[in-house]
Amino acid sequence: MKAPIAVLGLLMMSGSVIAQQYPQRLILDRSTITSGDQRAVEAIIASNQLRQGATAHYTAGQSITLQPGFVAQAGSVFTATVSVVSSTTSREGSDLSARAYPNPFIDQTTIEYRLPLGGSVRHRLTDAKGQEIRQLEAISEQSSGVHQLQLEGSALPAGVYLYQLQVGPESRTLRLIKRP
Repeated sequence: MKAPIAVLGLLMMSGSVIAQQYPQRLILDRSTITSGDQRAVEAIIASNQLRQGATAHYTAGQSITLQPGFVAQAGSVFTATVSVVSSTTSREGSDLSARAYPNPFIDQTTIEYRLPLGGSVRHRLTDAKGQEIRQLEAISEQSSGVHQLQLEGSALPAGVYLYQLQVGPESRTLRLIKRP
């Protein structure tokens, strides 16, 4: 008998501190994930699928096992990290996150990002070698919450690009694929 899917989300409450409890073991089975962070104190066992354009981060204290059936479709970004995960954490707001859709794109893609706290935001686009293509917007002060920007890429050659979002000391990087 297989254990049920356990997916824990961080509840958002503006300005308040939230406690989140992570499971000892997390089993991701027969589910399709579009994006998100999955954490377990001891182990993650995954045989799920990541859709095209998904960004998923798995973190467990002892092991992450990718079973037959695990699929990260082309255009998705998947990371697995074995590091200490406390059974309970407290944090204000949610983590900095970003996603792009569609990805791969032909002429334009939408970058959607969530800021846990307001602050100075910097957007950069580089090629796969790290050469800056352009700074997408001037550095600006933005409030906490969900924001979007349109990346016009019709003049870019086909290839892989890296979009970096930076707020204070935190940053997130997305891999973008420009199709011909």
